[in-house]
Amino acid sequence: MGLWSVCGRRAAGRRARAARRGYTLVETLIAMMLISVVVTSVFSLVLTARIGVKKSGKRGQAIFYLRQIMEGLKGFVTADTSAPGPNNWVLPGDTCGCWALQAGNHNVTNFLPPSFRAAPTNGQLSYVVTDANCGGQTCKQVSFSISWVE
Repeated sequence: MGLWSVCGRRAAGRRARAARRGYTLVETLIAMMLISVVVTSVFSLVLTARIGVKKSGKRGQAIFYLRQIMEGLKGFVTADTSAPGPNNWVLPGDTCGCWALQAGNHNVTNFLPPSFRAAPTNGQLSYVVTDANCGGQTCKQVSFSISWVE
């Protein structure tokens, strides 16, 4: 009798362990929730990085075009505008059609390439020239403004 009861207990124990090998529904749901939180965090990070790269690319383009205008204006610095000058002293793309360093507002958005002017970027570029007193002489002070949609 002792032999049969030991064998019966072992078999019952094996069946109980075999039944406990799988995961419960609660354990599975918790694991799925943790995985979804990790995956969501990773995709959020990737999306944020992608948007940052796109914004910095537009900013880099804007700075490039602004520096081109600044370099272009250096060729218009003169005390004698009656002498022959580059493009009759008019900056290409300037809507005023006047001397590039004449006091006032100058819209040079047409200087920008069509890809930067068009939607969705809608880039705008302008500069303002003001006359300033420089120790008895008149100096030109130039302020630039560039804008675009991110």
